[in-house]
Amino acid sequence: MSEPLPQWVPTRDGTFRLLEWDGREPSVLFLHGLTGVAEVWGPTVEALGRRHPRCLAMDQRGHGHSPKPETGYAIGDFVRDAVDIIEEMGLAPLHLVGHSMGARVAMVLAARFPHLLRSVAIVDIGPEAWKANHEQTVKALDRMPPSYPDKAAAIGGAARNRGAESADAALTAGRLTAIAEARLRTLPDGSVTWLADRDALKQTVVAHRSRDYWAEWKRLRVPALFVRGGTSTEVRPRIAEKMRATNPGVRFVQFEGVGHNVPLLAPAQLAATLRQFWSTVPRR
Repeated sequence: MSEPLPQWVPTRDGTFRLLEWDGREPSVLFLHGLTGVAEVWGPTVEALGRRHPRCLAMDQRGHGHSPKPETGYAIGDFVRDAVDIIEEMGLAPLHLVGHSMGARVAMVLAARFPHLLRSVAIVDIGPEAWKANHEQTVKALDRMPPSYPDKAAAIGGAARNRGAESADAALTAGRLTAIAEARLRTLPDGSVTWLADRDALKQTVVAHRSRDYWAEWKRLRVPALFVRGGTSTEVRPRIAEKMRATNPGVRFVQFEGVGHNVPLLAPAQLAATLRQFWSTVPRR
C-alpha cells in the first residue's frame, strides 16, 4: 500500500492537517480520540486491503498539526471543523468513522448533518455525561511531564500510561513507535514534547463529558454501527444496554478481549467489521 499524502485544508477556524490514502469512492473520514493524531488510523486503513475506499484522517483541533486556539473546544466546534472539511473537499456523502472523542464528534455530526453521510461508525464511546471520567482524565493530563529528554523517554512514558492496554499484539513495535513519534515535536534544545496542547485537551474532555448526547443518539437515522471493546471501561455495560434499547436501529458489535484503544488493539478486526458494515449500506 502507498504511503498517505498530507493535505492542508482551510476552514473558517484555520488550516487543518489530514492524511489521505488514495482509493475508490465513496470516501471515508476517520476521527481520532483524545491525544491522538491522524496516523493512528494507518493500521486500520492498511487492514482494509488493496481495494479500499478513499480514506482520510484528520488531526482534530488542539491535536497534531491542526489549529490550537486558546478556547473553543465544545462538541459543536469539533463538528463544525469536520463539516467544513467535508464541504471544502467535496466528500459528501461519505462514511464517517470515529473512535472515543472522535466517535462522540461523529455521533453528533451524524445526528445534525445526516445529509452529508452514507453511514457512521461509533467506536467505543457512550452518549452519557460522566463527571468522574473527565476529572480522572484531567488529573492524568496534569501528571504528564511538559517535556522529555528524548523521543525514547516520551514513548516509554506513554507506554507506561497505557497500562493494561499496552499489549498491542496486532502491531509491530516499530509501527507503534512510529505512531507514537507522530504525536511528538522536537524542541530547540533537543528535548521533545507532545504536539497536542495540554490545556486544549483538558478543555475538550471537560466540555464534552459535562453534558450528555442521548438526544443525538436517539436521533441517529443514517446507517449506524456501534463497536464496543469487550474489556473497555469507557463504555460501561449498563450504558451499552441503554444505548441498544434507546436506538435499536444501530448495529451493535462487541470485540471480546479488546480494550478501549480499538484502532491499535484490533485494527484488522475493525477493518473487517467496517467492510462488512459498509457493504450493507444502500448506495445513494
